[in-house]
Amino acid sequence: MNQRLAKQQGFTLIELGVVLAIMIILLTLSVVSITTVQQQAYLSKSLEVLLSDIKLQQTKAMNGQTDGESTTYRYGIYFDTDTYTLFRGDAYNSSDPFNFTVSLDGQLTFSSVTFPNSQIVFEKGSGELVGFTPGSNTITLSEDPTTITVNQLGVITNVE
Repeated sequence: MNQRLAKQQGFTLIELGVVLAIMIILLTLSVVSITTVQQQAYLSKSLEVLLSDIKLQQTKAMNGQTDGESTTYRYGIYFDTDTYTLFRGDAYNSSDPFNFTVSLDGQLTFSSVTFPNSQIVFEKGSGELVGFTPGSNTITLSEDPTTITVNQLGVITNVE
């Protein structure tokens, strides 16, 4: 009877290398995919909040909100590089204690704001844009890029 050597069990170095290479490739693809999804989520969330804030400021102007005072105000939004500020009054005043600043998420920035003085101001009562200039009515976010267009009546007419 021939004695056979017992076959050693386990994996060879080549098999382990192939499995590790496949795992690294899959992990890399997952990280890239997650990063892309996260960036899209940042853009989507920031865009939703910005659109909501534009409508909120217009509604305040239309309803004649007084903030506890006897005077009604115009309301507006001032755009900076990576923030925007909700304000009341005829124009943005950085020292007004009623200002509320919102920061954009992630790496988002405003790459272009064509509104005069980088601000939108809504007329009290009507909610129309004060000093509307045709062709100077867009806000562009840097990612993808996404452009928001607002018409003379203060209505968001396009988001692309």
